[in-house]
Amino acid sequence: MTRPILSLLFGIAAILFAGGSGADAPTPEFRAGAARIDITPTPDEMVAPFTGVADPIHVRVLVTESAGRRAVVVIADVPTIGADVAAELTQHIARVARTAPERVVLGTTHTHNAMRVAHNAQGIILPGSSRFVQSVSAKTIAALELALASMKPARMGIGQGRVVLTGNRNVWSARHGRVIADVDRSGKQPVDHALGVVRIETLEGVPIAFLINHGFEPVVAMPMKDRISGDVPGNAARKIEARAGHGTVALFTIGAAGVPLYRAEDVPQAEREGRVRELLDAMGTVFAEETMAVSATLKMTAGPIAISGSAAPLVCPGKATSPFNLPDRCAYSPGGSLPACTFVDRDAPDVKLDLGVVRIGPLVMVKTDANISPAVGITLKSRFPRANLWPVALTFGPMRFVVDDRDYALNTYEATATTAKKGCAAAGYLRSSSKLMSLQ
Repeated sequence: MTRPILSLLFGIAAILFAGGSGADAPTPEFRAGAARIDITPTPDEMVAPFTGVADPIHVRVLVTESAGRRAVVVIADVPTIGADVAAELTQHIARVARTAPERVVLGTTHTHNAMRVAHNAQGIILPGSSRFVQSVSAKTIAALELALASMKPARMGIGQGRVVLTGNRNVWSARHGRVIADVDRSGKQPVDHALGVVRIETLEGVPIAFLINHGFEPVVAMPMKDRISGDVPGNAARKIEARAGHGTVALFTIGAAGVPLYRAEDVPQAEREGRVRELLDAMGTVFAEETMAVSATLKMTAGPIAISGSAAPLVCPGKATSPFNLPDRCAYSPGGSLPACTFVDRDAPDVKLDLGVVRIGPLVMVKTDANISPAVGITLKSRFPRANLWPVALTFGPMRFVVDDRDYALNTYEATATTAKKGCAAAGYLRSSSKLMSLQ
């Protein structure tokens, strides 16, 4: 056998057996690699109402490794990933990355301007598409392979900034004598303005990836109902990547989300797309500027770091509430064609929340396949004030929302939208998170 062929075989073997799981040869230093791939659907892949593209959407992957253990963070610019698809894709990611599924964070930016990664065509608001499932799944694995191939010795730093672009999605209305679904501009309702920032760079200081966390509901682009968009998180990520250069990848994770203070629903139709684009650009710029400002102050740490992951599902008694608590689905005032916002619960099957904790050095991510209400996210952080703790909402899964028990009596949007009965989800989320963190 010729020397070139032997070299090629040895090279392939080295790639196949590179460190990853606990059974592999330990790599003592901290290493990282990242990649992104465009997942914007082509015109023939789009499903109604989408007919065009306002801005591209991507899947982004970050792989970190230390002492033979790997953690993988995958964030896609999509509304959600179906529970069955997410479970299968998480297992596939873990196999390719040679790590445990518990150390995989598979999430979305929750943009409301793309198809769902789900086989069922109909959703609450947005359509799904089996063809899109296949495309996103394949491109996710391709991005993972690129990230693995790019891994190099690295160091990381973590810090926190502040971005004030959101309010709570519930507000007390004196006219209606109740809490209604709207943007609270008073500041009286809980909302978390913290921006978590992680910078990962080579030992020479060249940026590899930024990982950020903020409680932002990406609905700014919704007035462009027929346009694909990554909304504010996608815009912010692209701006950070452009600012940092060097092929840097920026992953925007969604925390305990409030809703944007500024939107364009009430703008005349002819002006909406222009106004939306202005808002996307302005808000994306604020996130990018704050991220870069925080990253410039970080203390960078090299050498081995702790990487771990643990998971345990939470099962709660289920309920279904009707009507749907949105201004276009029910009326807070009498009259009109819409049903009154008089909410009725009925019993439903038990509902499961997939819950886990992933630690990458000083960063602790509490991941769930449901949205976390701001009150619950703030409570979680208050219980661990010294930790760099991020609540991360992965997908809009079967439970939909984890809600503070006090919100049920108020019929807040989250309390009517959750499929978990009062008395289980919030307490179980806080209790399980604490237990899972203690195991690491």
